[in-house]
Amino acid sequence: MSIRPALTALAAILLSLPLAAKTPKWYKSQKNSVFQVIAYNAEGKESGRSTGFFISKDGTGITDLGVLKNACSAKTVDAAGTVRPIQVILGANDMYDAVKFQVIPDKKLCAVSLAVRKQDEGSQVYALPFMAERFDRVQAASVSKSMDIDGGHFYYNLSLPCDSCLWGCPVFNEQGLVIGMIQNGQAGDAVSYALDANFVRDIEILAMSLDERAYADIHIRKALPSDASQALAYVYIKQSTMGTKEYGRLLEDFLIQFPDNADGLFNLASYLILETDSTQYERAQQLIDRSIGLSDEKGRMHCDYANLIYMTVSDGMKVSGSWTLEKALEEIDTAISIDTVPEFHHVKGNIEFAMGLYPQALESFMKLNSTSLASADSYLLAYTACSRMENSTDRCIELLDTAILMLGQPFPPRSGVLYLERATLLQEAGRYRDAVRDLFRYEELVGSGSLNAGFYYMRYQAGIQAKMYEQALADIITARQLAPQDQTMTLEHASLLLRIGNQSAALPLLIDLVELFPDDTDVLRLLGVCYLQMDERPKGIPYLQKASDLGDTTAARLLDPQ
Repeated sequence: MSIRPALTALAAILLSLPLAAKTPKWYKSQKNSVFQVIAYNAEGKESGRSTGFFISKDGTGITDLGVLKNACSAKTVDAAGTVRPIQVILGANDMYDAVKFQVIPDKKLCAVSLAVRKQDEGSQVYALPFMAERFDRVQAASVSKSMDIDGGHFYYNLSLPCDSCLWGCPVFNEQGLVIGMIQNGQAGDAVSYALDANFVRDIEILAMSLDERAYADIHIRKALPSDASQALAYVYIKQSTMGTKEYGRLLEDFLIQFPDNADGLFNLASYLILETDSTQYERAQQLIDRSIGLSDEKGRMHCDYANLIYMTVSDGMKVSGSWTLEKALEEIDTAISIDTVPEFHHVKGNIEFAMGLYPQALESFMKLNSTSLASADSYLLAYTACSRMENSTDRCIELLDTAILMLGQPFPPRSGVLYLERATLLQEAGRYRDAVRDLFRYEELVGSGSLNAGFYYMRYQAGIQAKMYEQALADIITARQLAPQDQTMTLEHASLLLRIGNQSAALPLLIDLVELFPDDTDVLRLLGVCYLQMDERPKGIPYLQKASDLGDTTAARLLDPQ
């Protein structure tokens, strides 16, 4: 066998391998920027390892997302053996399998510098693995393909066989600037892929993205959005979906990231008062005082403080003796003196109502009603205060009129209770026909199938007072059908029949009643009257006499008209 073909074959093999170029000058200054990531599960057992590298002296590092999936804690270990626990996740991208995190920085921490410009195809690059035993210090390769991806970033194909020891490691250009991070792939493939490290650096957490799968699968603390308003939005979104303790941790995390944010300080104070039953009152008070001092919206903060006091006192919670409704009123007055905001009048009205200052509460709610925030609900607040005041029936009706009008048409089902409430007031005001009309509207809105005998008896009474006897008769019959055991309804039915001159229909009802209640003066008197109206005086006199003997003065006058 000739040696030349063997040498030719060997040369071909060597040409297919990554270039083992001499170590670049920048190697020593960059080697400690690369580290191994070790992840642990909830039981503290190791769940995965990968490579990563620091991209900033502030302790920001990147690695592949997969190593932190389901991890409850993780750490980095650099070539010098320095261990740095991962403190917080700064960003993650499921599509590109990348995650950004932060450790507590120290003087020994080394970080790479990132290339800004796109790397040309065919250019020389170097992969720097973490202490890979079977690799040289760096692995030389070339860029076989470069592509543009989201946000002006890049993605590269490298002439480097895919190997798990290279996943997550940085790829440098000849100037020692990092162009990307090697992606996880299929071991043994002839090509490796690198994601622009700037892409990972630029991943931002937004209020809505924290619930994405990339973050949900990591159980290490996640940073809130870097923008305070976005972070606050996320806090407010999660308030109704998180458990009490979990939400408390979120509020604490917010202050770690934004220690001087007035809203964050006040939110945590509110939590410490409302959710821990004021067991941390002193700390909460300090947070409130600090939040007011730092806020650019002091009026709003004083209003929130007043509202917090109002809620705790109203709920009977254990707080400092200085937290009283008088203190709440003082705080809301301070807020109004700083800035006139419609919501302030709402809070003030609530406080005054709780203090029993109903005329003042009505005035505050009417100030709210003079603003763009006027609504059916705000007029109902005014009505509630007005209803506690004497001689206020007409004013209460006016307020309910406006509330009903503001609900608009078609009338929503919730307006039914307003019609029922107004009907009661209209009866008090002697506007019986209007009361009957409201009761009909109430019946339409809630449906007759959900009404009981009491409703139809109420409308029967209004109909009697309005002299709408035909309607009253229909209602008392319905009431009797719904409450057949209630003989009071039968007596009312008989009474109305006598009033409209239908004695023949009333008589059997009264005969049945007198058998059930032989000593009931109302039954005895009405039966006696029925016989008198039927010109059967001898039959009626005994019943009237018995009623008179039992103390019924009306029956006595009928026996002796003079």
